[in-house]
Amino acid sequence: MCVNCMSNAEAAGVAAITATYFLKPPVHKLLAKLDLAPDPDPVAHDVRTVAFLEALDLDPVDALGRDAVDQASAWTPGSSWVPFRDRLRSASLRPIGSQSRLITT
Repeated sequence: MCVNCMSNAEAAGVAAITATYFLKPPVHKLLAKLDLAPDPDPVAHDVRTVAFLEALDLDPVDALGRDAVDQASAWTPGSSWVPFRDRLRSASLRPIGSQSRLITT
């Protein structure tokens, strides 16, 4: 499809998808440095790829190699990182000052 035949909405969609493709890795690394996202895990991508290829009844060793498939099968997700929303939720459960004081009459 030529650019002249595209509508403005289609061009905006293509631009947004392209920008997301190129900006996601650096933004993810920045958020990880700010502790707002977990560190990027290179093996997690291979885990999804192996599961996808196995769902298609294909051999993932042919596509990824034996080392990548072995790492993907031994991979477990990291549990040390706590999502930011959970940290906010635990901070917001503390009572406000007027509710934490003992009122005697």
